[in-house]
Amino acid sequence: MRTFHIFTFLFCSLFEAQVLRKVQITDFETNNPISSARLISKGDVFYSNEEGYFIIPENLKSFELTAFGYKTENFTNHDSVLKLKALYKDIEEVKIVNVDIRKIFKNVSNNYKKRYYSDPSIYDITYKQKNEDDGAVSFLLIADGKLWTDSNMYNFKYALHREYDKFIQMEILKTKYFKSSISGDEVCKGQSLNESRDFVGNIFLNYELNRVNYYFKGKDAKYSGKIVNESGSEQTIVFKINSSEIDVSGNIIYNTADKTITHYELEYDQTKYPSYKRKTKDNIEYDFKVGNGVVYFDFYKINDKYVPSISGTKGFSYCTIDGATQKNSFSRDIIFTNFSPTDSIKIPNKLDLTIPLWKNINTQTQNDNSVILSKEEQKFIYDKTYEK
Repeated sequence: MRTFHIFTFLFCSLFEAQVLRKVQITDFETNNPISSARLISKGDVFYSNEEGYFIIPENLKSFELTAFGYKTENFTNHDSVLKLKALYKDIEEVKIVNVDIRKIFKNVSNNYKKRYYSDPSIYDITYKQKNEDDGAVSFLLIADGKLWTDSNMYNFKYALHREYDKFIQMEILKTKYFKSSISGDEVCKGQSLNESRDFVGNIFLNYELNRVNYYFKGKDAKYSGKIVNESGSEQTIVFKINSSEIDVSGNIIYNTADKTITHYELEYDQTKYPSYKRKTKDNIEYDFKVGNGVVYFDFYKINDKYVPSISGTKGFSYCTIDGATQKNSFSRDIIFTNFSPTDSIKIPNKLDLTIPLWKNINTQTQNDNSVILSKEEQKFIYDKTYEK
């Protein structure tokens, strides 16, 4: 089965005064590391990085561990290596059952407020953004902070006038790592750092559902959904939507009892889109071609409503100038490490979300041991040859 790996990391500000422990999550049979595995303990959320590592408090003894495509396990103690068993080994082993995926999406979207927490909330968050140019890291930001939302939903009316702070506010409290090797005079490098109209939208599942429901309505749209695993009230569903406008494929975990999507991944195949001309502020012309992109979300249940544990996106593009083509890629994760209801806006130093995030934060870093950098990230952060 095809899955999409995301770049994740650990946030542990609540436990910095405690003894921390490094734990790796691996596949039970292959011993391969499992990225983006989620650990939840008493309302605190952690995700493994791309090498399968967590940093968790030493005294953390009871928790739930889950990853897409694996059986959820509850642990009352832990070793340095934890293992999860796959739901299935190969798609050929799975009994395929067709399902009306359009009906599921429409029902979840129409009843969003009933099933997902929709009152004012404030979250502790970990934010990570990374860019690569031709396979080499060129930008890395890891920070923790706060995020407030009035309804846990994207507000299309306010967004139309770019009044984002009426429904979402974000504050960076601590910049753990920040480095960029992108200089202002480079044409192609860092193209995916350009401001995106989806920067705020991709934080919210209802925004994504609205977009996909639009694709279902296309005159020539063809779609399919197949249940590839069912465990209790949870169905793992793979689906596709194809039209002359867009091709997408993805997977969800759908809770049939609560009629809620608890895990969501969708890849946008944009290979059919042609390249087009762009110009820099210095009037230098180049060719730009958008590549594929992925959007993903996880949710977990608190009382009778679902709250987010991660929202993320990644993608790539191509930039061509003077006959040379460069591939630019990016990934962004927001991990909602802790959730609290709130009666008022509690973000004292909110960021301006109408401009790129890294342009309005304190870039003085405070490196600590609550973050595990991958090998390529360590090389980028500590290798002086990357300095600009």
